[in-house]
Amino acid sequence: MPASVNLDTVRAVALDVDGTIAGADHQLTPRTTAALRSLVEHGIPVILLTGRARQNVLELAREAGIRNTVASNNGAVIFDPVEDTNTTITPMTHAEARRILDLGARLGLERTWWSVTDIYVDRDGECSRMLRELNERDIIVGDPDELPDDITKVMLFGREAELDEVADRIFDAAPSGTRSMYCFFEFVAPDATKWHALETMLEEHGVDPAHTLGLGDGGNDLAWLTQIGFPFAMENARQEVKDIAIGVVGHHAHDGAAEILEELARSIGADAPAPTAKQQELAEQQEDH
Repeated sequence: MPASVNLDTVRAVALDVDGTIAGADHQLTPRTTAALRSLVEHGIPVILLTGRARQNVLELAREAGIRNTVASNNGAVIFDPVEDTNTTITPMTHAEARRILDLGARLGLERTWWSVTDIYVDRDGECSRMLRELNERDIIVGDPDELPDDITKVMLFGREAELDEVADRIFDAAPSGTRSMYCFFEFVAPDATKWHALETMLEEHGVDPAHTLGLGDGGNDLAWLTQIGFPFAMENARQEVKDIAIGVVGHHAHDGAAEILEELARSIGADAPAPTAKQQELAEQQEDH
């Protein structure tokens, strides 16, 4: 972290998961988990912003002791991990989802589409294997002509070189797409991005984006990282993320996120901000459970 960056004014933390707080095995390390719990105990909202499925994010949030709302499905689903209830669901239209799925078919890419609770793939192949590596479960081989009512996200999957080759064609046909990890292009409803989700959740806590620290690595993190006061990129981040960050932290496979989260905890430890009424309510609910 640059020595010139002062973290004393940070009042919320927003975090991508894969390639960021999750290690090479796509799990949270004990060190990262401890750093997250420390921030929660200091009254800092820890906001997860990830493309992972809802159940997966629920388990992560509870592992880290997070009591505030978090976002799954790339921002299309916002939910309370304490009560296990959805607060906002923003689905895609079937027309837009089918347009992306048809594009993927024309380009010869594997396709996956997600509802609030289920993950569908067009065949059991490399995409479904990658999703299982990311700890996703209950993957269904489905028919893209029979979409669920609450479709929240569509992704096109390919090997890195394969996606590099067709990236311009994808962006020309669907400019709203974002690149995540090395193997996915993601699509959600126009008002269901990670930034829309983060903006909503920061308002819940009365926190200005200027007082928010964020960590990300992929193209789907650009929109929200550029809106906050303390955007940091992982060492393993795509170059476009590093270009807009105020600093680059360590590699996700070596607890890079934990380093800055621990530094933040130390910087606010003596003068941790008092929890808001909403945070106090969530804390009491967590204790009841």
